[in-house]
Amino acid sequence: MGTKNISLPVELEAYVDAKVASGEYAHASEVVRDAIRAMMREEAEKLEWLRNAITEGVKSADGGPLISGKELVARVKRRGQEMIATRKAGK
Repeated sequence: MGTKNISLPVELEAYVDAKVASGEYAHASEVVRDAIRAMMREEAEKLEWLRNAITEGVKSADGGPLISGKELVARVKRRGQEMIATRKAGK
């Protein structure tokens, strides 16, 4: 196992110390290892979500008509204008 020396801001150092003092962890290095593992899991979950979103988007594109960027902008503008008009009429 490798060794790294790290510097922590006071609030993170206090958090690590509190975890050790609570008995949840025996050493500060265990807290840091656990935090890194949690970060790795979170990154893997994000990557999986992105892959699924891309797959879903590709399937959606394959299954239906696509609109151009210009058409999308026009639709968004129209919708925005409709929303503004609705708000103004409600006043």
